[in-house]
Amino acid sequence: MRVLIVSDVHGNLPALEAVLEAAGRFDEVLALGDLVDYGPWPGEVIDVLRGLGARIVRGNHDHAVGYGVDCRCGEETHWLSVWFRENITQRLLGDGDRRFLAKLPLELRLDGVLAVHGCPRNPLYCYLYPWMGRESLLDGLRRPGVRLGRQGAVVEEATVLVGHTHVQFHLTLDGRRVVNPGSAGQPRDGDPRAGYAMLDLESGRVELARVEYPVERVVRRLGEMGVPEPYMTALKTMLLEARTPSRPPGV
Repeated sequence: MRVLIVSDVHGNLPALEAVLEAAGRFDEVLALGDLVDYGPWPGEVIDVLRGLGARIVRGNHDHAVGYGVDCRCGEETHWLSVWFRENITQRLLGDGDRRFLAKLPLELRLDGVLAVHGCPRNPLYCYLYPWMGRESLLDGLRRPGVRLGRQGAVVEEATVLVGHTHVQFHLTLDGRRVVNPGSAGQPRDGDPRAGYAMLDLESGRVELARVEYPVERVVRRLGEMGVPEPYMTALKTMLLEARTPSRPPGV
């Protein structure tokens, strides 16, 4: 079975469409959360993934929209996230969409694979980066409520799928694979192309991939929606340069 893995689409419909076309044949779609915020098509992204019968875990932005709480994202983007959610995302989504996001599970398991948004220890808010030290990565892979060093502290699944960081990577740690497909809708690793991964459950092979998409269409739509400064410049920085913007003074 070939599983298409996407994460952090963030309301970017053209990016999701490009990924689905580039992926070719797949048997199932697994989405690692953050369908909404930062992008102008949150409802359409939800509809496309639901229409595909995708299995979806809840991300911190989905949780924030679904429950009307803070997303608790990094300070570099928190100011932008709050403004966009309150002024754009919530206006575009209906109560049915919010209920759908609120009911998404925090984790999914299939054939030796564990899928979460952040990390097993804290599915909504934990960040795992490939450059973190071994102990920090293992700490993220431990089961909630179990301290490292104790027998069975780390999850038993051989493959752990994570998102949240918008950084694409594939590494092996103490016999376990940790895979981040990158962000489909808003990469932050210097490569603005949409990121995704393909997992073959039979062979265990993982392929990381990128695809170009019409990002100018997203920027144009945000402009048509009247996104003001400094939020528009920040969004363009993330979309066009795939990097985190600087927070303007006084915002």
